[in-house]
Amino acid sequence: MTQLVSIWISSPDSYSERRWTPHLSIAELKAKLQPITGIPVGSQRLALNLLPPTGQSDSGGSRSILLDNDQLTLLDYGVQEGATIDVVDKDPQAASKGGQYNDVSQVDKFELPKEDLLAFKMRNKLGRFSGSEPAQEEAQQPDMDETELLARYPLGVRCEITGRQPSSTTYTRLEGSTVRGTTGKNDGSVEGHRYFTCPPSRGIFVQPDRVTIGDFPPIDFLDEEEI
Repeated sequence: MTQLVSIWISSPDSYSERRWTPHLSIAELKAKLQPITGIPVGSQRLALNLLPPTGQSDSGGSRSILLDNDQLTLLDYGVQEGATIDVVDKDPQAASKGGQYNDVSQVDKFELPKEDLLAFKMRNKLGRFSGSEPAQEEAQQPDMDETELLARYPLGVRCEITGRQPSSTTYTRLEGSTVRGTTGKNDGSVEGHRYFTCPPSRGIFVQPDRVTIGDFPPIDFLDEEEI
């Protein structure tokens, strides 16, 4: 049984180890190297780099042998365990020149528009949309149209939000409200789109079913502090 030798194959776009018989002819070797390196047989230039003798430095004993005779075998060229074969493409116009197969800068990349990503997160309640007070869920509110919402929740009237103090409605779809104090979430805008205007941290978007319209009196700050 023929003993195999480990050989390292080096090319502009790959570096791998193979175990082959030393009786492999150079013509057969090139045929094996084509699918590995992507370099056509007729364009391959092969060089066998032999290890220096034991105890000798690379600078003093390494040898590089050009494998230019297709009829000879690796054994004829003195192949040894752990040797390296350099594969170079002789075609100056080849795509493999300079590692172009590994250059991903010219590859078209999939880019998901920011609006689509935001809509996906809202539909699946991911990230900041996973809480009880989503910023925007217009696509999930088909029950009432714009006219009905405006009639039920007029702009500018006072309202009470479940779990919050009285405030005023300033935008209707998801209910947009201006709350007292800095207990809100935004200034009336979401992702750069403005729905209404209010001071920072005074705006909030909530589901309509959490809003109750009424003549709620303002809460006195001094009374609250005494409590």
